[in-house]
This record gives sequence, C-alpha cells and structure tokens, in this order.
Amino acid sequence: MKDLEKIKKMYDNGFRCIRYDDTKDGDMCIYFKNFDNEDSQAIRVKGFEQKMEIKNFINQNSMK
Repeated sequence: MKDLEKIKKMYDNGFRCIRYDDTKDGDMCIYFKNFDNEDSQAIRVKGFEQKMEIKNFINQNSMK
C-alpha cells in the first residue's frame, strides 16, 4: 500500500500528525497519535514526490 493511502486510513481512524522530521536528501519520519485511545505510530517515507504529497495532505487536514 502506498504510504499516502495508509496515512489517509490512519486519519480516518482518528490518528493525527503530531510532528514530522524531513531531511533534504533523505527520509522523512512522520509521527502520529490517536488522542482517543493514546495509541501512537511512526512511518518513514522516501522519495521527494511522495514526501510532498504527504506534507500537502497533512497541511490540508491539520487544525488551524
């Protein structure tokens, strides 16, 4: 499963991004937490295009 699709399912299940660490030429590590049940997960993502898609999704779905 593509990482973006996995993240969308996590959002549907109540997870939210609490932080991501992105290096310019390396991997991006994204940390998620479900505040209803206190569960947390992390995903490591590679590839510029995929990282940009995920960042855009997170930014569009974050509370302002």
